[in-house]
Amino acid sequence: MTKFSYLPLAAVLLLLAGCNQTPPATEQSAPAETAATPTTPEAAPAADTATAPAAAPATPAAAPAASTTQNLTISFAFKPGAAGPDRKTAAHLVVKGAKNQDIDLGQFSGKPDVVDKEKAKLAGFPGDMLMGFRSYDPGSGTSYDLAVMNVGGNTLRIVQRKVEEQADKAPEFQTSREVPLPANSVVQVAPAKK
Repeated sequence: MTKFSYLPLAAVLLLLAGCNQTPPATEQSAPAETAATPTTPEAAPAADTATAPAAAPATPAAAPAASTTQNLTISFAFKPGAAGPDRKTAAHLVVKGAKNQDIDLGQFSGKPDVVDKEKAKLAGFPGDMLMGFRSYDPGSGTSYDLAVMNVGGNTLRIVQRKVEEQADKAPEFQTSREVPLPANSVVQVAPAKK
């Protein structure tokens, strides 16, 4: 009879030991983690979303870098040269922006004629030029062509050629000078003065 009384008592003790809410001493090394850990599967996703913003703080490096563009306006300026029989004109490339520049392009015969896109195409100027001009010396039958191009957004390339009136074919333009531009420059051509 004593066997029957110990058996139900042992079963009740095992059942109570299995329902014990305190973990064994080996699992109590991180009590804060066990207290915050959800016990139901429905609570687990809610806990993950609640801690996600705190786990991924915004960093200044993740923000896109602010890029500032610098607007530049370019134009030609023609000034009469020294009085003389050859009637030379000084040509200048004027760059207006944060830092203004006046670039001497040299002396040309007569008053240079600024070419528009239509004239430039007929005369064989570079297709990607921003602006250009042609100077003609009637005494020698020679014309001098000059074009300004934007190369890579950070350089103005000035190209020139000398065209003889008797030449079968116009020579290629040659680079005469390159002018570095500030980073992030946007180049615009000033309207021609009439």
